[in-house]
Amino acid sequence: MDAIILTAGKGTRLHPLTTTFPKPLFPIAGRPLLSYTLDSLSEYVNHVIIVIGHKGNQIKNEIEKLNYPFKISWVIQNEQRGTGHALNMCKDYIESSHFFMMYGDIFTSSQTIESILKKGKSLTNLKGIFAAKKVDHPEKYGCLQIENNELVNILEKDPNPPSNHINAGIMMLPSAVFGILSSTCESARGEIEVTESINQLIKNGSRLLIHSIEDYWIDTGYPWDLINANEIAMNNLTILEKYSPPPGVTIEGPVKISANATLHPGTFIQGPVVIDENVVVGPNCFIRPGTYLGKNVRIGNAVELKNSIILDHTAIAHLSFIGDSIVGKNCNFGAGTKVANLKLDKKEITMTIKGERLLTGRRKIGVIMGENVGIGINVSIMPGILIGENSRIGAHTLVHKNVPSNTLLYYDPNQGIIQRPNQ
Repeated sequence: MDAIILTAGKGTRLHPLTTTFPKPLFPIAGRPLLSYTLDSLSEYVNHVIIVIGHKGNQIKNEIEKLNYPFKISWVIQNEQRGTGHALNMCKDYIESSHFFMMYGDIFTSSQTIESILKKGKSLTNLKGIFAAKKVDHPEKYGCLQIENNELVNILEKDPNPPSNHINAGIMMLPSAVFGILSSTCESARGEIEVTESINQLIKNGSRLLIHSIEDYWIDTGYPWDLINANEIAMNNLTILEKYSPPPGVTIEGPVKISANATLHPGTFIQGPVVIDENVVVGPNCFIRPGTYLGKNVRIGNAVELKNSIILDHTAIAHLSFIGDSIVGKNCNFGAGTKVANLKLDKKEITMTIKGERLLTGRRKIGVIMGENVGIGINVSIMPGILIGENSRIGAHTLVHKNVPSNTLLYYDPNQGIIQRPNQ
C-alpha cells in the first residue's frame, strides 16, 4: 500500500519557532514529530510519498537518517497552493487502488493510525475511510456531516456545524480522487482544497466510512499544541535501557538520558525527562517532568526546569527558572532569569498570535522563544509571551508583551522600557 504525508506548510502560527526550523522536525519527547507517523506505517506500507516545501531539505536529511524499511519518495511543493494541490502532485507515484493520506502536523497514537490501515486492507474500489474527531468547537475546523457512519459532506468553518465531528486529517482514499483533483477550482482562500475534491468524490458515488478517533489527537498548529503533544509523548515514554546516575545525582521516574551527557552532583531529575547528546546539567539543578534538553544544552548551577522543551546549543545560567516553555536553538539566558508560567488569578492564559488574542486551553504557559535570543541577568518574563528570533533582552527587564524578531529590548532607569531594532 502507498501512503502520502503532507508536510510542505510553513507553520506561520508557530512563529517564531518555525522561522528557520520546519515543524515536522520539532522534537516531541526528543523525536521528530513526523517520525511518530512514519513509525506507525512500517508494518502496513511499502511506499511513502512525503510532500515537502518549507525547509524541505532539512526534513529530507533528518528523516533519511532514520532508515525506515519502506521506500520514501520526496515531492517538492515550492508554491504552497493548498492540500489538494499538494496531493495532486503525488498522483504519478501511487500504484495501489487505495492509499493512506495524512497531514504531517497531526499528532495521534500509533493505535489510531494502525486501526485505519487495518480497515483499509478490506476496502473495495468504491470505499474509503475518513477519520473524525469529536471536539467542543467544530465551527473552527472542517466539520463533518455524517449519516449511517458515512461521510456525506465537509463544511469548512461552518458557523452552524452539522455535528461535533471534524476532519482529523487522516484518511484512506481511492486513487479515483486524482481524476477529481485535477479539475478542482481554488477556494475563497485562493487554495486548492482536498476537502472540495473529497466532497465531489462522494457525490460521484464513493462511500467513505467514518473512523471516530477515541484516543488523543492534536493538530499542532499553535505553540501550546506542541507543549500538549510533548506532555503526552513524555507520559508514554518507554525506557529501553537502564540509566545508572553518577554519584550525587538522584533520578525518579522514567528517563532517557544520552550516555555522553554530564550530570553534576546535587542534580535531581524527576521523570519523564529526555536528555540528548552532550548535555551538561548542574550542579544542584531540579529537572522536573516533561522536560526535553536538546543536543549540547548547558544548564548552570541551581536551575529549575519544568515541562519545557529546550532546543540545541542553548545555555541557561545559574539561578534561573523556566516552566511550560519552548526555547529555540542557540539561546543564552543570563543568571537569575525567571519565566512566569501562571497568572495570579490562575485563569486560562491567552496569547497573541499573528495579531489575534487567543485562548490556549492551558493555565500554565511560559515563554515561546525563537532562535539566537540573548537574555541579560535578572530578567522577568510574564506568562504567554513570544520572543522572536535574534532578539536581545537587557538586564533587569520585565517582558510583559511579545517581542518582535530582531529586536533590542531593555530597561533604562531614566526612560523606562526601550524597544528598537537589534543591530
